[in-house]
Amino acid sequence: MAAKRESRESAVARALSLLTAFTFTDPVLGVSELGRRVKLPKSTVHRLLSILVAEGFVERTPDERYRLSLKLYEIGQEVVSSRVLRQVGHVPLEKLHNDSNEATHLAVLSGPDVVYLDRLESPQMMGLFTKVGRRRSAHATSSGKVLLAFGSQADVDDAVAGGLPRLGPRTITTRTRLNQALAEVRKAGYAVSTDEAAPGVVSIAAPIFDRLGTCVAAVSVAGPMIRMGNDRHEQLIRMVVRTAADISRALVSDQASIR
Repeated sequence: MAAKRESRESAVARALSLLTAFTFTDPVLGVSELGRRVKLPKSTVHRLLSILVAEGFVERTPDERYRLSLKLYEIGQEVVSSRVLRQVGHVPLEKLHNDSNEATHLAVLSGPDVVYLDRLESPQMMGLFTKVGRRRSAHATSSGKVLLAFGSQADVDDAVAGGLPRLGPRTITTRTRLNQALAEVRKAGYAVSTDEAAPGVVSIAAPIFDRLGTCVAAVSVAGPMIRMGNDRHEQLIRMVVRTAADISRALVSDQASIR
């Protein structure tokens, strides 16, 4: 078993060495040139290239050579966007945290899940311990419902394909109910999750838009029902919506400055 694992790791390392062999000055390379650069036999290079082509990381040119595909660029842009979002979003997120005295989160969509890029935990007892980088099923969280509501139909299809697992007493578990909930979110401009992601937990989220008007993230506040009741509900909604607007403006300004 250890030998197989080592073999897989070796294959991954070799494939990565092929990707890094392409340069700005030499964007198109043949099998022989790639073999010389990474010091691998042509047969091994050809096999690895076939896998990279099948996975969409490398393209074959009309003259039977190879070049990197735009998939790598797209992945790189996702990384850059996530860093920018966290940079411009942290101060408004911190203000929301201080004003609400509850846990606050900045999240993006990844397949059927939301991934938390930033978070600040509540200083109060009964805090929520969500880790940066943690995934949660999008259909059950307020951030996820915002991202699905203002995203594409493909995003919703991915969420449904994930199985819509029940995580709390009131989790949405059918496509029909999910579609209804997302329509309500679009109309309201924010989402509320009560007893959906976990028993006794309430969260409120609002969308963050980039300069193209695309919803790229969501900001949320979350806490136990005992502290998130009707007496604070409207106030928290206003805080979250205002924070989302602040981050959107900062993001648009940042994007405009690097154009």
